[in-house]
Amino acid sequence: MLIWNPSKLTTAGKALLAKAQAGQASIQITKAMTGSGSYSGGENLESRTALKEPKQTFPIQSKTITAENTVVLKIAITNKSEDTQLNAGYEIKEFGIFAKDSAGGNEVLYSIATASTSDYMPAYNGIIPSVINMSYYLEVANAANVTINSAGALALQEDLEALEERVTRIEQNKLKIFGVRRKAQASSTTWERFGDSVGMVCKAAVGNGTVQNDLMKEYPYSAMKPCNVAEDASVNAYMGEAGFQWDGSNGDVMLEVPLFYSRRWFETDADGVKWEYRAVSPGPVNGLKVDRMFIDGGQITEKVYLPIFNGSFKGEDQTKLVSCAGAVPVYNKTRAQFRTLCTAKGDHWYLDDVWAMHALDTLFLVMFANSNAQAVLGQGLTAMPYDNAANVSLQENEQTNHITINKDWASHFTVGQLISIGTGAGNSSVCADRTVTQIKDSTEVESASEIHFDGEPVDITTASKVWSCCQKTGATIDMQSPNGRVEGVDGRTAVRFLWIEDWFGNGWQFRDGDNIQKWQHYYCNKRSSYADKTYTGDYFKVGYEASHTNGYVSEFGFDPEWPEIEIAVGVTGSTSTFFADYYYQAEGGEVVLSGGYVSHGGHAGPFLRSCNYGVGYSPWNILARPQCRK
Repeated sequence: MLIWNPSKLTTAGKALLAKAQAGQASIQITKAMTGSGSYSGGENLESRTALKEPKQTFPIQSKTITAENTVVLKIAITNKSEDTQLNAGYEIKEFGIFAKDSAGGNEVLYSIATASTSDYMPAYNGIIPSVINMSYYLEVANAANVTINSAGALALQEDLEALEERVTRIEQNKLKIFGVRRKAQASSTTWERFGDSVGMVCKAAVGNGTVQNDLMKEYPYSAMKPCNVAEDASVNAYMGEAGFQWDGSNGDVMLEVPLFYSRRWFETDADGVKWEYRAVSPGPVNGLKVDRMFIDGGQITEKVYLPIFNGSFKGEDQTKLVSCAGAVPVYNKTRAQFRTLCTAKGDHWYLDDVWAMHALDTLFLVMFANSNAQAVLGQGLTAMPYDNAANVSLQENEQTNHITINKDWASHFTVGQLISIGTGAGNSSVCADRTVTQIKDSTEVESASEIHFDGEPVDITTASKVWSCCQKTGATIDMQSPNGRVEGVDGRTAVRFLWIEDWFGNGWQFRDGDNIQKWQHYYCNKRSSYADKTYTGDYFKVGYEASHTNGYVSEFGFDPEWPEIEIAVGVTGSTSTFFADYYYQAEGGEVVLSGGYVSHGGHAGPFLRSCNYGVGYSPWNILARPQCRK
């Protein structure tokens, strides 16, 4: 809520007032102005001749005389008028009234006020205007003689009361709400649609074809766009434009997500049945609020840029994590090291976090009305060949580019995939991240196949074992649909949701903003404060403790202050019931991972959480992504 400190007449305003009091002029109020400038407690406001950081100019709607020398000015602060609209949001921290001598003379800053509690004015979202109705008390010489310059008045309405009524009507009757609900105790993964999503058909594609997906035509889904983002958070090109590049040569490949409203809540019906609800909307309808993904330290961000690909290095630069196609993901890093690789790109960049994780979960549930993501989108890269017994080399070869293994097991590998070779699955002491170039029958070993790979020749022994490591980025770029999987064997093909590749599977995802201490989660909603082993300051304690047992998620906890947070408290599900994904825990767990990796099978999915590792954990199968916001 916007709360102002007492206003001050400026030096120029006092001079104009004195002139009016002497009968030498009358005061004409010309306009109001808002700004985002900050002021210290000791600053002399009276000497100001302009706002520090002016943002918007507004006409005076009306005046009311409350005393002989006082008028109340009514102003509608809005992000959409007849002629202009606000394209970038800002924090309202200063306000000025401008006036001039009605007989002539220059316009001056007459009165100024600073905010004791600021408020955010978002950019216009193309749906409804945001409006703050304001009454401003102003000292004058003779209230009856004060005139208002009404040129450029708002065309939204003729008075504030009409504006309030109109906005309320739009919010309640025009804004769409897309929602799903489920009986809290029911084991089915299917949710029931409600609101404006009732009757909608939303399908995921297999391969490069197109499918019906009605929600992709509705905000916020319809306004999400893959784009190339520069390090200063400016967009270089959108998908479909000439400059757009998947390979990152024109900036990180990100999904632009515009501000939307969301809500997770529970209700008990007349029959005593408890229901869980999820919903999204373009605006504040039915109790929905700005999704927490767009809030950073109390400030609202108009757009968030989510990484489409697992993070990798660009060329020889190993100081920054980027999102682009055609690259080997970075691994063997701790969460803190990944965080540094993201923030090295500048103040706009962060390690992908739990708030984005929760937002995408809700967007998925609302779209597909089903919590079994592997059944909807595909299994993802979760059934790749990874086995200590079957992968063993059947012959020795010095300085070679192939390994000979059992023919049946070799059929699980695919030309073009990445492999590593070592003393066991997960070990890359022989070679790492090699691309399979050919798979052919062996002419030397019966019932065996040769898996050929690129790169420098290596020495293969009968103790060598080949296995599937995390795969290169970019497998989904030829897909037409933003949702679905690549054509091929399910479990060995990448999935995407809202263009985000490997939303689950391939590699675990480090998630920032959540620190764990003996099953108690501590969240942070200020990204510059993200740090390991921190539980105070900008970190807050979630209102319940996580489950102490491993298992398939059947229930997420609920904190009324932070309802969007999903931490497993019930684990009695399965691969095909409730949320259909697994939960790992340990008393010493400190960080949260999501999604699962190349051999996770039915455990994997967007609701899969690993909360059993410490902050120093940095194996080959944990990846990370850079997130960006303006």
